[in-house]
Amino acid sequence: MTSKQPPENRCTHKTAHGRRCTMPTVAPDVALCLPHWQRQNGDPQTVSAELLGPFAELTTATAVNHALAKLFSLVAEGRVPSRDGAVLAYIGQLLLNSLAAVRHEAELARGHDKWHGDLRRTLREALLSHPDVLAELEDAPQVRPVEVKYVGPGQREEDSDG
Repeated sequence: MTSKQPPENRCTHKTAHGRRCTMPTVAPDVALCLPHWQRQNGDPQTVSAELLGPFAELTTATAVNHALAKLFSLVAEGRVPSRDGAVLAYIGQLLLNSLAAVRHEAELARGHDKWHGDLRRTLREALLSHPDVLAELEDAPQVRPVEVKYVGPGQREEDSDG
């Protein structure tokens, strides 16, 4: 068996089939490579709490968007392996795609006004419990509605005000 790393400088992680990882160790006193060390030493509860942030559940588009943005950051920092990040991002996409159906069912069951009230309450509670996220949103550029005028065939824009 040939390896680029001497056996004493190689990661000691073994697969289910008994193969040893060929990556170099993180440091001389650490027996694992960086990906295996991160996986072993990463705290899933901490990562999960960071992904959810102020939201208790991923039931709104805002919550899912926040989790996906945080996931991007955690993968870039190397705190979440890219393969796990890809799976979580795909699940986030599925959650976003299903929100319209969830909203439709909730509106049928409880009514339009109740759905909107619940949504406003959920977002308000999440944002008020985390002032850092609220400040971040307040600093974001404000989007103003765009005024659209219909100009029919043969009309000029000045003529369409009536």
